[in-house]
Amino acid sequence: IMKGGKVAVVGGGNVAMDAARTALRLGADKVYISYIIATAFLMFGFAACDVVEEPYKKDNNSGGNGGGEEPNPEVVVKHVLLEDYTGVACVNCPAAGQLALDIQERYNHQVIVLGVHAGSMTSLPPTMPSYIDFTTPEGTEWYTNLGLDVNPIGTINRKLNGSTYGYNSPDWEDKVASTLQEEALLEMSADIEYNEANRNLKVDVKSEFLAELPDTYSLTVCIMEDSIVGMQVTPQGNNPDYVHRHVFRTTMNGAWGEEINTEAIAPEQEIVKSYTATLNEAYNADQCYIIAYVSNSETKEILQVVEKKIK
Repeated sequence: IMKGGKVAVVGGGNVAMDAARTALRLGADKVYISYIIATAFLMFGFAACDVVEEPYKKDNNSGGNGGGEEPNPEVVVKHVLLEDYTGVACVNCPAAGQLALDIQERYNHQVIVLGVHAGSMTSLPPTMPSYIDFTTPEGTEWYTNLGLDVNPIGTINRKLNGSTYGYNSPDWEDKVASTLQEEALLEMSADIEYNEANRNLKVDVKSEFLAELPDTYSLTVCIMEDSIVGMQVTPQGNNPDYVHRHVFRTTMNGAWGEEINTEAIAPEQEIVKSYTATLNEAYNADQCYIIAYVSNSETKEILQVVEKKIK
């Protein structure tokens, strides 16, 4: 898929609007709709060209009613966090992990994947070659408090699914697709400073809200390491050279993060939080990423998520 650039859609009906919105979601910088207007009184027509307004547009015009400069909209993209709760002893987990990768690619990385090793299928005999214990206190706490009880199981922006937050892997793509249709309520960005000599890490996360929000919200900052080679039980047997993707390693501010507001959030309000840590010597800094997300402190539902490579 070619990303960026301008796209023209010829036509003015619902199909044309659907095509234009699809082009925006696939990475077009700007989409124009071209159509013909005919008048009943004058027997002529003329071509008109409109810029499509995606639901995720943000209007930077600070003027009042009328006047001022023309709006300069920016697309605020909705991202979704797919947490894949997996385990090295889980024979069905590799297929679920591949499905998560496929979904990420299909949606042009609007889906961010975090592989969390938690549950009953996460341990093997310590003497087994290439075995790595990927479990973490935060992952175990999430698994328990989100009502998860099997592997593999996933969460989609931590949206409730009845009495649990878990979705079986066949349901992931449909839930991801419907969640991506929701309006983005904030824009997130991350600035990272990493010192290779002492492995000191500093992360600044900015959240810019696009609407008034009445609840209390939390920011959680995670460290993820990608492509770790280690033992995995597969349908073909034990694989000591399995490549573990998107492995959750730790958080920089606790399992449930830090609350970022004490009163209602106003439109265009910006909140910046900074965190520091020393990157664990066991982590490959070249394969480490920051994943930060803002969630409702009460319901745990994630509003927006951002991912950025440390180096």
